[in-house]
Order: sequence, then structure tokens, then C-alpha cells
Amino acid sequence: MIKGRAWKRGLTATFLVRDALTLTELPEVFDSVVDSGLFHVFSDDDRRRHVEGLATSDEEPGDQGPRQVSKKEIEDAFAESWVVESTEPSRYEVRPDPNDISFRDGGPKAWFVVVRRK
Repeated sequence: MIKGRAWKRGLTATFLVRDALTLTELPEVFDSVVDSGLFHVFSDDDRRRHVEGLATSDEEPGDQGPRQVSKKEIEDAFAESWVVESTEPSRYEVRPDPNDISFRDGGPKAWFVVVRRK
């Protein structure tokens, strides 16, 4: 789906499906990495591993769905070797499925974060 969107826009992109905690093992370096609903599922130690490998949101109420992540948690996790250029509220588009957790209209709240290496 995403590959098709890139192709339709005339973009050249490499897409890999990998374990996000083993990014240091990749034989190549990327200019951009897309994290769509991943960061919030990691423990604190795994968050550090993920951020190192790269060398959703506290506004969503309730306890259903993924772990809530505050803006400050994101900024703190990336503080050492990264510059958080922007952190904007966002919404995820979710697949309509009667067995899925129900979210408010517009989908679950999340953070759209842009970071760059210092």
C-alpha cells in the first residue's frame, strides 16, 4: 500500500520490514524512518534501544489500546543524540472492524514527531 503511494508520486524509496530493536544491524543508513504506532509499545529499555538504533499519545483517554505516550516522554527519549524538530498532535486512521477497540471519531490520538540527528 505505501509502496504504491510512493510509486504513484514518482518517489524512489526503500522499504524494509525489520525488528525495530535491531536497527543497528542494518547494513545501510536511511535518511528517514517511519514509525507508525510503534514507539508506544516499547518498554523504557527497548525505547532506548530503538532510539539508539535510529542513530501516540498522552491525550487519548482510557486504558484500552496501546500504552499512552506523553510528548515529554518522546522528547526525553530522544534528548541525548537527537533534536526534536516538531511534535504535533495527530490521529491514526484505523481499520473499521467490529472486533477492534472503539476509538472516537477521527481515530486514536497520536503524536507526529520529526527528529534529526545532532
